Amino acid sequence: MAEQTNWQQVQAGMDILLPPLVDYLVRELKTAYGDKWLSRLQEECADLHLSLAGDETSFRRSLDLQRSLKLFDRLWNNIFRSKFPINYRNWCKELQTSRNETAHKSTEDCSQEYADRALDTMARFCQGFDADGAARLSAMVRAIRYGSSNGSTAVKEFVAESKGPLNKKDRVEVLGQADSGLPSWREVIQPHPDVANGTYRNAEFAADLAQVASGTASIEYQDPVEFFARTYVTSGMRKLLVEALKRVTGQGGEPVIQLKTAFGGGKTHSMLALYHLLGGKVQADDLPNVRETLIEAGVSALPRAHVAVLVGTALDPASTKRPNDQPGITINTLWGEMAAQLVKSAGNPKLYDFIKEADKKGTSPGSEALAKLFDACGPCLILVDELVAYARKIGDKTNLPAGSFENLLSFVQELTEAARRSKYALVAVSIPESNIEIGEEFGQRAQKSIENVFKRMDAIWQPVAAQEGFEVVRRRLFLDCKDPAARDRVCKAFHKLYAENENDFPFKAKEADYLGRLTACYPIHPEVFDRLYEEWSTLETFQRTRGVLRLMAEVIHELWMNNDGSTMIMPGTIPMDAPSVRNELIRYLGDAWNAVFTQDTDGKGSVPYQLDRKMPRYGQSMAARRVARTVMLGSAPTVRTQQNRGISEVAVHLGTVQPGENITVFSDALHTLRGTLTYLYANNFDRYWYDTKPNLRKTMQERARSYEEQAVEAEIKRRLERLRQGVKASGLAAVHVCPDSSADVPDEQAVRLVILSPKSTCVSMTDTTQATNDAMVLLCTRGSAQRLYRNMLVFLAADAGTLPALKEGVRDALAWRSIYDEREGLNLDPEQVREARLNQDTSSRTVEDRLMETYRWLLTPSVDPSNPRQTRWEGSPIDGGSESILTRIVAKLKREEKLIDRWAPKPLQMELDTRLWKEKDALSVKELWAMLSSYCYLPRLREFSVLEQAIREGVAGNFFALASGLEGGRYQNLRLGDPVMTVYPTDLLVKPEVALVNMDPEPRPGPNEPTTVDPTPQPTPEPSPTPEPKGPNRFFLAKQLDNTRANRDVSEIISEIVSNLQNEKGCRIEITLEIHANVPNQFSEGTIRTVKENCRTLKVQTAGFERV
Repeated sequence: MAEQTNWQQVQAGMDILLPPLVDYLVRELKTAYGDKWLSRLQEECADLHLSLAGDETSFRRSLDLQRSLKLFDRLWNNIFRSKFPINYRNWCKELQTSRNETAHKSTEDCSQEYADRALDTMARFCQGFDADGAARLSAMVRAIRYGSSNGSTAVKEFVAESKGPLNKKDRVEVLGQADSGLPSWREVIQPHPDVANGTYRNAEFAADLAQVASGTASIEYQDPVEFFARTYVTSGMRKLLVEALKRVTGQGGEPVIQLKTAFGGGKTHSMLALYHLLGGKVQADDLPNVRETLIEAGVSALPRAHVAVLVGTALDPASTKRPNDQPGITINTLWGEMAAQLVKSAGNPKLYDFIKEADKKGTSPGSEALAKLFDACGPCLILVDELVAYARKIGDKTNLPAGSFENLLSFVQELTEAARRSKYALVAVSIPESNIEIGEEFGQRAQKSIENVFKRMDAIWQPVAAQEGFEVVRRRLFLDCKDPAARDRVCKAFHKLYAENENDFPFKAKEADYLGRLTACYPIHPEVFDRLYEEWSTLETFQRTRGVLRLMAEVIHELWMNNDGSTMIMPGTIPMDAPSVRNELIRYLGDAWNAVFTQDTDGKGSVPYQLDRKMPRYGQSMAARRVARTVMLGSAPTVRTQQNRGISEVAVHLGTVQPGENITVFSDALHTLRGTLTYLYANNFDRYWYDTKPNLRKTMQERARSYEEQAVEAEIKRRLERLRQGVKASGLAAVHVCPDSSADVPDEQAVRLVILSPKSTCVSMTDTTQATNDAMVLLCTRGSAQRLYRNMLVFLAADAGTLPALKEGVRDALAWRSIYDEREGLNLDPEQVREARLNQDTSSRTVEDRLMETYRWLLTPSVDPSNPRQTRWEGSPIDGGSESILTRIVAKLKREEKLIDRWAPKPLQMELDTRLWKEKDALSVKELWAMLSSYCYLPRLREFSVLEQAIREGVAGNFFALASGLEGGRYQNLRLGDPVMTVYPTDLLVKPEVALVNMDPEPRPGPNEPTTVDPTPQPTPEPSPTPEPKGPNRFFLAKQLDNTRANRDVSEIISEIVSNLQNEKGCRIEITLEIHANVPNQFSEGTIRTVKENCRTLKVQTAGFERV
């Protein structure tokens, strides 16, 4: 029989889904509408083309999958909303889309991912009304995802072989095939497909009980078969499951079980095992790894218990719930939530009355009421996860719907008493051990109080023992071994290596039981697990088994994709140069370790990598990098207070050497690294470790912490003062560094840069920051007086995001300087003196770099002429470059036309026409310069000479006239179109038309006016000799501009073309801007209004909207 296509598998799933869906629809329609259900449907669903005129058989025949799903969706509010959570309607709509796409499929097959998603949604949807159908659909999901309906562990090899990354930069260097003749681990065992392909998500390693209860978890946790296929049933978990089975079948067993482990130790995973085992959704024979548990518990089939799932992080004590699928029930408290789930599972809403009043009042219901509820429901399983998190939400508040913290404690005690009193009830509660889960002070108080309650009558279970963690990880990440004989051959070769070289390896490695560990952990070397579970688990943020899963999934994916040829996955083969692996390690160690990784451990820029490249003896086996990785994995989490810090040389050998390799090569590499690396330490006892700081760093840190904020800011100001040295070359009048008050900044008509204090920071280009607030004070005042020349100030502010790094660098620099200055008093040896001097210089350069990175916000004030009382701040970052910061500041101001050092006469004429002359015929140069210096809506000229040059050029070009004064109604020494040598502040700028009247009855043409020609015919002159040919006297230009870069393009045309034309004597230039804009439909009213207003403001001569 030919293998089914993906489309065919989707269709087969729909064929499984349809019959139970039709049965369920008919059953619920009869219940809701009674005998007249067919006629009611005819009224409400006529457009669905159902066969409603006949009998039930005809109706059933008319229901294909499309109509069935539409009927479910159509009647959601009337019928099914009270039966299911909203997820079911979402799944229904998704399945409608899948059905349509299947019905109209092309000849090309759909992807495996598409079929997987469609079948998975069918299984989740079907679970609500037909468990058998859902089980069949889940089996199809497992078959298409893993190649077997029995789950991933039934498969030993998946078809798709890995390929190296196509992008060369994504590759990491791995070992080639070993010379020993042993196979690589990739030939013996394969990772789960999601691990090999990198399609897993780290969140999937964090079991979420609430998601599973709501049906929205990933298949690895949602599907009972796949869950148990990937779950290693530890001895602790088996005992837990046996106790649970005994309890719900009336054979005794513990009524209350407390699950207590470190962060990521398997508490929630154990609860999920209870949920799937007793949830009644699967048969015992379908679940891998549980038959022995059933035998030990003395039961032949899985019992069904009514399950209540209480996850503190998913519940809100401040809100009230009214479940759509439970009409008449209102939930306020944790006990209300528990009771609602139990009575829904039991199918008897009246049982909620046992706690209804207590839930309404927010008071604990009492152990007697809870016991009656449990007995009335039958076998019960209450799973309580993240209870401390729920208690933290309540805190000391007493007015929440969920009641007070004291009410919660009372309920917890009553719950344990009721479970003990009931015959078939089991309560399982997780209690965190780590501070990161417990939280702040109230969390610790809550944890202690809750733990004291449970201690009175519960059994404490540790789900995962330390020695079992490796099996949990191996089962979750790898398929079953496809070649056990090859695996055994590799493990025996390793054990033989250790036994024959007992002085070069730890004593434990030659023991007989170490061979068993090698086999059980394969393909991961036991040393990896020992380091992660012994050293890394001491880090509070490392989540034990979950943390190992996250890290090793990244490692295995990188090694698989890059065709790693090593015989086992060892500490020395972990690719710490891969960003995903390094980031996972940094996640626990902190960002301070980035430098240790990149410089001293792994990667193309690291010292070990360079040694491997430089020395063939090392490079052939990547010896330097493998040694560095092993030391990193074995020593990074250790702390200075440990007396036996780091790992020994024989432990380094254990983490690096493979059968057939020369041990001395790795010993030599270790000693070479010891004398080369900056962050590698060694003591007299031949132990090695990494630290984030080189020598003397601890002294420096202590000194750095001792510096007060005032000293740090004083050092920043001292370094900023050096910027004054370049003020003359920059063209600015002055630079004022961190002025104490506005009185320190002169009120003069020359552009000045004010560098604000480090306290005045800027967050981004937002209008209101501490920097703009402080700059506003300096802009508006000088001492107690109002500032006149506000347009002469620009400001430089520190970035709030990078300021902490600058201050940290300043503290380091001050500390290194003090250490070097006190070298004799500190009794430093010559090597330490050299180190201190080097670090003093390095830290000083770092401060200079960070100073430029931090003082990067250039703030310039601007004012809208229509609202002159409101100042708007324009903040923009300074561009990087090799020039001095003052040079870059001035260049940016000029480029953005916020500082003008050469002003053409035309813009000056425009300002005069639109804003300055107003009703006057003339304006004094002094008054004009005062306006330009004062008003922030006018251009900012660098100095008076810029204005003077613009006036000289403007008078010569007929843009305006210049007079020395006004006497008797006539302007004196009036010049228009003539060169002007000197402009005095007392001179007057005169409108050209007024000047023409004063100067000459025959008006001269203006700069933009054509010459008038007399149209009267003239006598034809006598022919004259042919003149000599002349060159061109007219230039024209037309260019279509990109509207996204128009400002830049126009600026370039003006500076590169027009400016050259202006140099020609007597040249008249006319520039016209023409804009055409079209939209497919029509412009919005808002756009039309805004554009028209702006055109009027800018005095645009011709503009308009039209329909074409």
